[in-house]
Amino acid sequence: MATSLPPDTAIFNVRVSVFQRSAGRSAVAAAAYRSASRLTDERIGETFDYTKKRAEDSFILAPPDAPAWAYDRAQLWNRVEAAEKRKDAVVAREVLITIPRDIPADARRAFAEAAVASYVAAGAVVDVAIHCPADVYGEEQPHIHVMLASRCVDASELSGFAKTRNAVLTAMFESGGRHGGGERGDALKAERERIAGIMNRFLESAGSARRADHRTNAARGLHDREPEPTMGESRLATVKKRKRHDRKSVLVAGIRNTRIQENQLLETEEEIMATTALKQADNGIRPRSRVNFKQKLLRERFPGLRNAAGWAENLHFIDANTPGLIRIATKDGGHLEIRGRLARVFGQRGQADALADALRAADDLDDIERLEELKSLRRKGNGVRPKRDPDEVPQLPAEKVESIADKWRSRGFTKITEAPDGVWIEIGKCRLQDLGDELRIHGPAASDAAVRAMLSKAVDEWDSSLEVFGDRAFKDATWLEAQRQGVTVYDQATGQLYEPSEEVRKKFEADHHRARAEGDEMAALKAHKAMASLVLEAAAGDSAALKKLQANDKDLADFITMHLDDEQRGRLVGKPEADVVAALPSFRAFGKTARQDDDEKRKREGLPAFADDYETAPGEGGDDYEERRPR
Repeated sequence: MATSLPPDTAIFNVRVSVFQRSAGRSAVAAAAYRSASRLTDERIGETFDYTKKRAEDSFILAPPDAPAWAYDRAQLWNRVEAAEKRKDAVVAREVLITIPRDIPADARRAFAEAAVASYVAAGAVVDVAIHCPADVYGEEQPHIHVMLASRCVDASELSGFAKTRNAVLTAMFESGGRHGGGERGDALKAERERIAGIMNRFLESAGSARRADHRTNAARGLHDREPEPTMGESRLATVKKRKRHDRKSVLVAGIRNTRIQENQLLETEEEIMATTALKQADNGIRPRSRVNFKQKLLRERFPGLRNAAGWAENLHFIDANTPGLIRIATKDGGHLEIRGRLARVFGQRGQADALADALRAADDLDDIERLEELKSLRRKGNGVRPKRDPDEVPQLPAEKVESIADKWRSRGFTKITEAPDGVWIEIGKCRLQDLGDELRIHGPAASDAAVRAMLSKAVDEWDSSLEVFGDRAFKDATWLEAQRQGVTVYDQATGQLYEPSEEVRKKFEADHHRARAEGDEMAALKAHKAMASLVLEAAAGDSAALKKLQANDKDLADFITMHLDDEQRGRLVGKPEADVVAALPSFRAFGKTARQDDDEKRKREGLPAFADDYETAPGEGGDDYEERRPR
């Protein structure tokens, strides 16, 4: 959607006005117009019919104890008029709030309800109408009309409203003078700021990079952006009806078109800077316009920062494409990540730290977190490598950086920043710096996730072997995870295989034994479940299952054929498999006892013992004993 606003700015307009009887205004007429309905003002005996108008939505909100009539628009505003006796009475107050176009249509009512919630909490009855007309350029103009009854509901009064005005509501809009507290206009300024905050929450939820700012252009440091000349509603209506501009609307249209073109150019520049900044740097494509571009971004994002031009000279790039996040890379290898009013600084100490301090001094930041370089991993080399210079700033060609970044994306990582000093991968509070044959970790502590990510590179690219540098805890953590991933770890200091601490080695051995025990336990559980399944199938009359059971566990087979009768086998078939698994030991005992009793009986009778194999399943061929072959 073409707009004359900068790409990070949302339209913001909050106007407050009053309905004064001495000016001939009727709250009933205003409510009818805004809700596109037909209402009669009983005080003056006149009917106002605006049903041919269009309101996108209209509704009334009231405190929980409000009577039913408060939700009837005709009764509400006629009672408001009846509560006011003076000829010059202020019968109601109105707040006009624009809705940024990036807030979707299905979220407009929720936005309106959030914006007026504090008025309802203050005891006001609120009549809301959402309008969305097209302007003279055909673009949507969504906005909210909020009409507020100036008195609280009071059931003891004939009109239904209190004798005095709602002081809490008044204090939200009026300050200074007889209203007390602060300077004149402070209350309205605070109310505008509150509504801007609600707008920004909805914009963020909608995935928009635009943000509303209640301050004037001058207060925001945008001295080069003059406000557009204002055009009254009657002039706009006339231009729209005639379908041609007059002298003033031509001026406004020209300003808007120029700004639209500037915004399109800025979006193109942002896209170029975000996608090809490194290639431009490599090829020396850094014209003055790029510095001006960075300077402009600094001024827009951090209006309190002094000497934005000087800071811009020290920056490789500014990435502001992610809503709520600004990434900055300095030319000396430093990095800033700014979310809200918190900054994380990592990489080379120097310009990034100084910029963060300057932003905090300008009151654009509340806190700064420094992620120190703690440890590193390298591809296994020959012999002991010399310790690197801590002031050395790596400089990689753009093609290599791009290749490294692609490999991390192929592993499923998405929070990646490409810079001349390597590829930076965000993992929780840690930042991995990949230089191709070396990985450095920056952060308050090396998390398990970061160590696993580093070792995944060793598996993919370094033939599952690496050298580790850092404190003992980091080396031990790396060695422990390496055993799980099959990676060989060498100590950078000696070039020899790394020997972990005794405590870590014992932990690994305990984990290994536990894993083996758990594997054995799982295998046993699977075997028990398979045996229970055979018992249930054999009890159900499956001959193949019975033969398999006899071949694997004759006690269970005897339990089925010799211990159970037909009725018991039927009940067993309906049992859950888990219950059968738990009962297998007792089933075996019953089967063994049944066989011993049967063998003793046949011995007393001088009959041969039965063989262990079965021709049919129980119940298939008559008497179970007759189906067994004598030995």
